Amino acid sequence: MVQASGNSGPTVATRTEWGIDEKIARKVLEVVNAGLSSGMGKPIPGQMCVEAAVCYALGLDHGDDPECVSSALRSLKIRLNDSRWSSSAARANGLRRLALIQLGSRNHLDDMEFTKRVAELAIRKQVPIALRAAASLNKSPEHKKALLDAANRCEAEGTREVAISAKKAAAAADAAAYAAAADAAAADAAAEREYQTQIFKEIFG
Repeated sequence: MVQASGNSGPTVATRTEWGIDEKIARKVLEVVNAGLSSGMGKPIPGQMCVEAAVCYALGLDHGDDPECVSSALRSLKIRLNDSRWSSSAARANGLRRLALIQLGSRNHLDDMEFTKRVAELAIRKQVPIALRAAASLNKSPEHKKALLDAANRCEAEGTREVAISAKKAAAAADAAAYAAAADAAAADAAAEREYQTQIFKEIFG
């Protein structure tokens, strides 16, 4: 952080004061475009994660904590980077814009508010997709409706409370499906035993 003169205390560093300019931004893009690995990787273009790529472009030691990047945004980028992607090129393509936007975000981005908004976005957008997919596979009308209702609430409200409620609905549906599968397996085993008994009687009288 840049220190202000006089008694005004510390001030927030700008992108320029972090040493970030068009040349650095282009260097970040160049390194990211070479591909990104899952995990920090090695300091070789195409073999490192997105945050290590930024460190590399900034001339820092190999690592995943660029000093100019917000802690909350860094955590999100690492989580996204280490998620499953079809290829290193796909990972790079998906994270390219965030790799640039994050530059100089430390002490500019409200980490608490950012985290809250990301969580709300996930609840509104991603959770309903998963719940509806689960509902489409569930054979119980009761649990199917509960999953769909939970998906609609998550989409409409996006709160922690509805997410917890949705988790309970999903757990209940999963437990019911497991119990049904166990019952079916038991019935199948009983039928197989009965069949074998009949065959034994026919052969041996």
